[in-house]
Amino acid sequence: MNTRTRQFLAVGIVVSAALIAVAAAVALIAPLASSALDTLGRSLADRMLPAPVSAAIGVATGLAGIALGVRGIVGPTGATPPVLRIAAVVLAVIAFLLTPGSMIPVAGYTFAMVVIVGAVVLAALLVRRHLWWGLAVIAVLAGIVTWAVVRMQGALLAQELTASLVEKIPVLLLAAAHLVLLVALTAWAATGSEGSHGRFASWVLRNRIAITIAAACCALPYTIARASWLTPWPLLAPSGVDLADVPMVLLTGLGLGAAMLAGGVLTLGLILPWGRRFPGWMGGLGGRAVPVALAAVPAFVVAALFLAGGVDWIVSVLDGSLGDGSFELALELVLVFPFWLWGPLLALAAWGYVLHRRDASDQGQLTLPDTEKSSPVATRRS
Repeated sequence: MNTRTRQFLAVGIVVSAALIAVAAAVALIAPLASSALDTLGRSLADRMLPAPVSAAIGVATGLAGIALGVRGIVGPTGATPPVLRIAAVVLAVIAFLLTPGSMIPVAGYTFAMVVIVGAVVLAALLVRRHLWWGLAVIAVLAGIVTWAVVRMQGALLAQELTASLVEKIPVLLLAAAHLVLLVALTAWAATGSEGSHGRFASWVLRNRIAITIAAACCALPYTIARASWLTPWPLLAPSGVDLADVPMVLLTGLGLGAAMLAGGVLTLGLILPWGRRFPGWMGGLGGRAVPVALAAVPAFVVAALFLAGGVDWIVSVLDGSLGDGSFELALELVLVFPFWLWGPLLALAAWGYVLHRRDASDQGQLTLPDTEKSSPVATRRS
């Protein structure tokens, strides 16, 4: 990990730790004033400890994170001392325990909207390289949007979701700060490992394809369940509700299913060619190497989100706050929403991606577009 990346991580640690410290201090000094930040649900620390104790731990964690991050910014370069690496890992674990629960539903709605915007951007890039294919894709997207607005009350749904997400911006920022702190501390603790891979890292690198495929498959149960809403046998549908009579509910379920499917496809990008080099049809970007951080950082953050949300999901099922407490429903929820498994697998897949890209870079690969590599000039240079 180069010096610039380590300093970038250190800055992320300082900013996220500062937000956590301020929010925890407000919760400790003025609990009523911080009640608006409780809308995402209690953290694992809140479940185990009294609120003042959890808030005090949050303040201490934030201050320690700031100190560690500042040391990373102004301290000497080179490998991180073992004591500081251990401290970073301990703080990362505490940040995980302090992460607000019940983030998965909000993240799902947010990502569903991001998928829509992403589809429009990709269509625009396609137009730049292949005009008629791009216009055809735009026509299909326009048809889907028209169908959603006219037949499925899509405009009303978008308005309600936007208003709800705007109200949750402060708490979403706080949740994002916990996730960023967790990921940045873990990555910063791993600095100094530029040499040969350790035994576990080597295992991850060798098996990264299988790990990534397994992670992507975690999207299938929920995607299949939501797709079944288009059949007479809908799975996980609201009881006693005819989906044909409530098009907004149907559109919501299909949108979340599409978002989950998109997440699985993006996970596969960690092993597919377009995850290393932008496809040729993407005007202005086609043929360029994908920055490692562009793929790895979101993957690690989402992995932390899934792990925190998945553990909270399991705890909620076990304590009866989610579902009716029956074993059958608990098993169904755990299997259909396998975030508890997707999170660790996605983290390992992203790690394998980083290791693979680093090794490829060390061997002189992925430094030039394919067209340049095959050119006479590139051949003479080599």
